[in-house]
Amino acid sequence: MKVLDTTFLIDYLDGVEATRKFYEKHGGDEIRWVAPVPALAEVLIGEGNLPSGDVDGARADLAWIDIHPVDEHTAVTAGRIADEIEPSGPYLDGPDGLIAAVGRELDAPVVSSDRDLTHEETKRVVNVEEY
Repeated sequence: MKVLDTTFLIDYLDGVEATRKFYEKHGGDEIRWVAPVPALAEVLIGEGNLPSGDVDGARADLAWIDIHPVDEHTAVTAGRIADEIEPSGPYLDGPDGLIAAVGRELDAPVVSSDRDLTHEETKRVVNVEEY
């Protein structure tokens, strides 16, 4: 199982080859791919804001991904992760914190190219794989 962050989803929808290569190299349809609700929300809101955005098309293109809900426990886990990151490390915003928390809750790596999630200090406390 792998948890996909917003950057992966956006790059996948944009046809960035690195996402397809990562998918194929790391199990393809043989493993479970998960996107937390905040990651999906960021993608769909972005689609909705584009003049030629296609919310339904984006949802259809991401149908191979299981969407994972977040709750109060996830929010607390996100806060704890932020607290574990040294002050010299990155600032995790709400969506990034929740995505990291889902990775921890599911004991699965978060797949990202986001500089805050891929920061060495974040990787010290959260399992993150770069694509």
